[in-house]
Amino acid sequence: MSETQDANNYIRMRGGISTYLKQSYVVMKNEIVKFTRGKKMLLFTALIFLVLILLTAVPYLLGDGLTDNATELAASYSSFVALIVLLFATLFASTSLVSEFEERTALILFTRPVKKSSILLGKLAASMVIGIAFLAFYYAFTSVVSLAVAGSVDSTMLTSFGLAVLYLFCMVGIALLISSVMKKGSTATIITFVMSLLIFSIVSTLLGAYDVENWWLPDVASGAIYDVFGFTFAGIPAATVDLARTSGVFVAWGLVTTLIAYFLFKKRSF
Repeated sequence: MSETQDANNYIRMRGGISTYLKQSYVVMKNEIVKFTRGKKMLLFTALIFLVLILLTAVPYLLGDGLTDNATELAASYSSFVALIVLLFATLFASTSLVSEFEERTALILFTRPVKKSSILLGKLAASMVIGIAFLAFYYAFTSVVSLAVAGSVDSTMLTSFGLAVLYLFCMVGIALLISSVMKKGSTATIITFVMSLLIFSIVSTLLGAYDVENWWLPDVASGAIYDVFGFTFAGIPAATVDLARTSGVFVAWGLVTTLIAYFLFKKRSF
């Protein structure tokens, strides 16, 4: 093959990648706009504020107020992060792909046919951007409260935040997988919620009861978001956290489920 042919192939490859990324970017922007203008965004935002208000106000209403121990305070707020991530994936990511079949919106995103891989990547990116924004706000609020009450911020919060982002990737991947095979968004939402909150919990409990390793399940690994602070609650010490293994679990689940979602989504016709 001549150098000219090599150069032409390289240019075509670069052009193909550029088009793919541009399409994914447009899908991501479109999805973010749809998220921010929808009722789900208002509902989830209200939920986040409700959680933060309750965590901050209830200790003053029922006791002596928030603790002045920065680690304990951060741990108490982080104990709800896994649930928040689960609810986010249920409300937003679970309907991302199935909505294309219900609304046929992919056909009008571009003047020419859009690749399904671009749709999937764009929707994954949109879910991650919005989800990370919510997590950043949640941890920022916690940091402000910690500074005001305890006079400092536990540096472990950065580690907890990082784990929360990886867990978000894991749960978004699972939600996209379910969304890729469902015909209705409502069904995808229900199955994602039941799978994430109930099925994983049942499986991990059964495995634990028979002394079978269950650390590879998302719900078990998500405990690290709280356990990383090493805080002892009600006399029960926090589990030892293997950061590399836990991160690997989240990334593996996210990658595998997203890839499966892609192949299943690719086979479906609009």
